[in-house]
Amino acid sequence: MILCLVYSGSAVSDQKVYRWKDKNGNWVYSDVPKKGSEKVKLSTNMLTMPATDTSILTPNPTTPAVTYKAKITAPSDQQTLRENSGSVYVSGLVTPRFANGFQVQLLLDGKPAGPKQTSASFALRDVPRGEHKLQMKVFDDKGMLVAQSAVTTFFLHRASLLNR
Repeated sequence: MILCLVYSGSAVSDQKVYRWKDKNGNWVYSDVPKKGSEKVKLSTNMLTMPATDTSILTPNPTTPAVTYKAKITAPSDQQTLRENSGSVYVSGLVTPRFANGFQVQLLLDGKPAGPKQTSASFALRDVPRGEHKLQMKVFDDKGMLVAQSAVTTFFLHRASLLNR
């Protein structure tokens, strides 16, 4: 190993560089002498370029994006509720647990059922009788949609005013 280092060091010190002017007056440098060339005295044994930081050229391994999932857990899909007051309690689940600043929006029949909130539990009031569709949407701290549940259909039975 040491012999190789000594040999490579002596090879560098034996290098010779010559220069001459071409027919246009430009300096030409070579390790092969040409008629009329002059030997260039090297001030260092090693001609090296300074190290350059090329880390910006290497793609950084990005942390895998978290995939959020949203699910309405109650009422269950196709469930019939009997509630004369029209109150419906909706529970949802977001996995993994959503980060600080995330908000949840509940849609009833395709329209917001209230403002965005930080919990996945909702209380709906005065829901009319009949078939309804629920969907839950999860937004990150920048307001971007990161997850949405499947649509859940439920049926609300209320006593009719005609039957009184």
